Amino acid sequence: MLDTIRLGNVGLTQDSIWGNESDTLVYAQVLETKYGSAIIFRFYRNPRHSPKSLANRVVSYYYGINVHDDTLTFRDGAAMRTAIWSSIATIWQRCATDPNVFTPGTVIDLSSDKSDDIIWCVYRSPLFDQYLGLLGHIQKSDLIPPTSRAITMDITKIRLIEPMGGRGCTKRARVYGVGGPGYFFFKGIDFATYLQHHNDDNEFIRSVVETWRQSSKLIANMPPHPHIQQPPEILVSIGDSKGDKVLMGHLSTLFDRGDLASIIKARGRIPLQETVKWCHQMSLVVAHTHRELNTFHMDIKPESFLVDSGKNLVLIDWEQSDMSPFTLAPEADGTWDVNEEPTAKGTRLAYTKYTGPPRRNMPKGNGPATFNAWNVFPEWQASFPRATELAEVFALGRTMWMVLTQTIDGFDKVKHPNDVRVTWDDVNDIPKGWIEMVERCMAKDPNERPGVEDLVKFWNVEETLMTWNA
Repeated sequence: MLDTIRLGNVGLTQDSIWGNESDTLVYAQVLETKYGSAIIFRFYRNPRHSPKSLANRVVSYYYGINVHDDTLTFRDGAAMRTAIWSSIATIWQRCATDPNVFTPGTVIDLSSDKSDDIIWCVYRSPLFDQYLGLLGHIQKSDLIPPTSRAITMDITKIRLIEPMGGRGCTKRARVYGVGGPGYFFFKGIDFATYLQHHNDDNEFIRSVVETWRQSSKLIANMPPHPHIQQPPEILVSIGDSKGDKVLMGHLSTLFDRGDLASIIKARGRIPLQETVKWCHQMSLVVAHTHRELNTFHMDIKPESFLVDSGKNLVLIDWEQSDMSPFTLAPEADGTWDVNEEPTAKGTRLAYTKYTGPPRRNMPKGNGPATFNAWNVFPEWQASFPRATELAEVFALGRTMWMVLTQTIDGFDKVKHPNDVRVTWDDVNDIPKGWIEMVERCMAKDPNERPGVEDLVKFWNVEETLMTWNA
C-alpha cells in the first residue's frame, strides 16, 4: 500500500512485473498519469556488481536464487514488489527530466551502488527494432472492415490510464484531440508484451501477434450483432526514430460497467429478471456464432461478457487461442477424438481417448495442460461442428451456473474442468426448470446436452414469462 502511495505522489501507477526466459532480467512497467505513457524499468543480474545490489536481489528472488539468504534476496514477494515500486518512485522525478524517457522503445535500468543509493541508466532498447519488425505485416484490413471510417493515431497521442487485465496488453485509455471525456478500451501488442514473450526463435510472441491479428480480422468480418463486440473505432500505431510506423493496437468503446464476473463480485443477490435476460442473451450470441457465423468462440465464461449501459451483454475476446479450464467441456481437454456413428434416429457423436504419440497444434509456452498442447476446436469445427457446438453448450451451462449462483471465486486454481464442484446448495430462489436446463448443458455425455437453438427457445420463454409476471 505504501509503495502504491509513493508512486501516486510522483504521478505514477503500477502496471506489471515480469521476467525473461534466461532468468537474468526482471522488468517493471508503470503508467505515468499526466501524459498516460507506459514507462519500462529493467533489473539486470550483473555478476560484476555486489550480490546485495538492488537489481541482483530482485532477480535472485524472482527466479528463486539464493533463497536461503535474506541479504541476497527478499523475504517474500510483497517485499520484492515494494522494493521495485519504491525504487522507481525514488528516482522518477530526476529520471523524468531526460527527454528520451517518454520515447517509445526506451528502457530504464535500475540498481543500487555500494552505498545503497539508487542508480539508473536511460537507453533505447536494441530489442525495439525487432519488436517493430514483428508487427510490420499488420494491415488496416486485418483490424477493421473495408467500410470503416476508423482513424489511425500514434501511441504517443493515447493516454493509458490503467491496466484492464485479461490477455495481452489491455488498458483503459483516453485520446488527445478526440472530443468527449469518455474512455476507450485499448488492446494490442505493446513493447512490454514483446519483452515478456520473446526468445531466441520468437515462436511464442509470433503466435501472440498472429492471434491478435486473426481475432481482430474475425471481428472485422462479422456482420453487426447487438451482443458481439464491434470493430475498433481508432487504430493505434507506433513509430521508429526514422518516422516509419506500424500498427500495434486499437481502441474500442469501453463499457464502464465492466464484465459479468466483476458485476457478480460487486453486487448482492442479482434479481432473476436480470439473470434470465443474461442467460437468454448468452444463448443468442453463441447460437449466432455457431449457426450463422459457422465458427466458435472457445472461451465462454463470465469474464468474456461485458455489460453495456443498458445492462445487456456483449461477447468479447475472440482470440480462439486459449481456454479456461473451469468452463471448458471435459471432452475438449485435448485427450479425446470425436467421430459420428449411426443410430436408429440418425447419428450421434462418439468420443474415443487418444492413445497415439504426443501431438501439438498450439505454440509452446501456452501452459502445461493437455488442452494447451492440442486444441480440438479447429479440427472438430471443420469435421464435426456439432461437437464444438455441444462443447460450447457445456461452457454456457457452467457460465450460467456461475451467474445464477453468483459463484465466482477460487476458479484460478482449477486445472481441469472436472475439478469444479457444481452445487446449488446456497440458493433457493432459482426456478427448478432453470436448474434442470443448466444441468443438462453440463451433461457428461455431450449427446445429452441441448443444442444452442433449444437453449435460445427455452430462455426466450423464461424471460417472457418473467417479464409478464414482474
